[in-house]
Amino acid sequence: MILKITLIGLIVGVIGTGLGGILAVLFNEKASKYMSFFMGLSGGIMLSLVMFDLIEEAIEGIGIVYAVILIFLGALATKILKEKVKINGENASGYLMLTSIIMHNLPEGLAIGTTFLAEPKRGIAMAAAIGMHNLPEGLALALGFICNKASGKRAVIMSMIAGLPIAIGCFIGSSFGEIFSAIIGVLLSIAAGMMMYVVMDEMIPESKSIYTIIGVMLGIVIVKSIA
Repeated sequence: MILKITLIGLIVGVIGTGLGGILAVLFNEKASKYMSFFMGLSGGIMLSLVMFDLIEEAIEGIGIVYAVILIFLGALATKILKEKVKINGENASGYLMLTSIIMHNLPEGLAIGTTFLAEPKRGIAMAAAIGMHNLPEGLALALGFICNKASGKRAVIMSMIAGLPIAIGCFIGSSFGEIFSAIIGVLLSIAAGMMMYVVMDEMIPESKSIYTIIGVMLGIVIVKSIA
C-alpha cells in the first residue's frame, strides 16, 4: 500500500509539473495567456478539497478546536518558511518559484498519503486535483526560467524536480499514518493549513482577471459535482 501511494505521488508530481514545463517550452509566451484560467481552476479545486474534504476529515479525527489550531499553525509555518527563503543570482526568480513549489508540494504529498489511508476514493480525488494544479505550476516555473534565457531542457528538468517532494510526502504520510493512525487528523489539519495558505497567498492573487474568477467557480463546481 505504501509503495502504491508513493508511486501515485511520483506520477502526480513529476508528470503534472513536467507536462506544465513541456507546455511552456512548446508555446513559450503564448502559454502564459491561459495561466489565469488554469491557476483559478486549480485554486478553486484545491480550496474546495481543503474546505469540504481535508478539514472535515480532520475535525472528525481530532475535533474542531484542535483542527482549527493546527490549520492556523500549518498556514503560519508556511508563511514563515516562505519569508525565510532568499535566493540571489542568475535565474533568481525561477529558483525562488522552484523553492516555493517544493516547499508546498511536500505537504500536498502528505495530504495524499494521509487522505488515501483514511478513504482511498478521496485520496484518488485529491491526487487527481493536485496533479491538475501541478500543470500550471510547472508551466509558471518553466516560464520563469525561459524568460531568463535558460534552455528548454533545463526548464523542464526543474519543473519535474519540483514535483518530487509529492512522492516523498506520500511516503511519509502513508508510512506515518499507518503506524500512528490516531494522528491522521493532526497531519490533515497541518496539511490543510499549508495548502490553504498557498492557494490564498500565491495561486489566486497572482492571477488577476475574469478568467481567474471563472476558473475558481468552475473548480468549486467540479469538486462539488464529484462529491
